[in-house]
Amino acid sequence: MKTWKQITAELNEAKLKLPKDQKEVKRQTERVSGKSLDIVYAEDKRGKIHVYVDGVSMGEPHRNMKDADKEMKNVKKLILQMGEENITKEEILGVINEVNI
Repeated sequence: MKTWKQITAELNEAKLKLPKDQKEVKRQTERVSGKSLDIVYAEDKRGKIHVYVDGVSMGEPHRNMKDADKEMKNVKKLILQMGEENITKEEILGVINEVNI
C-alpha cells in the first residue's frame, strides 16, 4: 500500500509535463501564507536551470541551482506579501507569466 506522500508525489509529477530537452533535478512543495506551491527545477541540455511554480514557468533560465534557489526565495516573499493583501496565488502567477512572455 502506498503512503499519502507517495500518492501526492505521483499526482504532482503527472501535473507538469516538462519540455523534451529538460529533465527534472529537484521538486519541492512549499507552504506560503496557507497556500501550497509545487516548485520544479529542471535542467536543459546546456546546463541551465528552469523553474516552474504550479506548472507556470518563472521566465528565463538560471545559470545554476544556487541562482534559481535565490530567485525562488524572492518569489516566495512576493507571494507572502501579496497574500496579505488578499491577492490570490493564481493572480500572482498569472502576472509573472504575462511579464515573462
